[in-house]
Amino acid sequence: MADDGSSYAGVAPKKKITQFVHWARPKSSLYEYNYDYGSYYYRNMIDYLDSRSRGVRSDIPVPQYWEERANRAYMDRNRRTQSVRINRDAQLLQNIRSSQSHYVVHAKTVARKLTVGGF
Repeated sequence: MADDGSSYAGVAPKKKITQFVHWARPKSSLYEYNYDYGSYYYRNMIDYLDSRSRGVRSDIPVPQYWEERANRAYMDRNRRTQSVRINRDAQLLQNIRSSQSHYVVHAKTVARKLTVGGF
């Protein structure tokens, strides 16, 4: 058998195995969830210290239960994604409207050329 990959007497040449070098790892939402939950653990104290440094006096915050922190993180995350969703919907509607007007203009131009005998 020759070394160049050709075959002799019914022996099939070896096939090279292709391996994918780059693997696109899916984005994990668990990190964002844990970050939000952890930041809300200290959020009340941070807000208290910020207001105190500005000269506003308020009551010292009490620790929140797990359910309160989780609920607050969920509501804020939902509010953030909802505003993004609304912006994407408005952009999609604008794209549809503009593409439709381009199509109408193009169709009228083609119809004019056909009736006048431009083709």
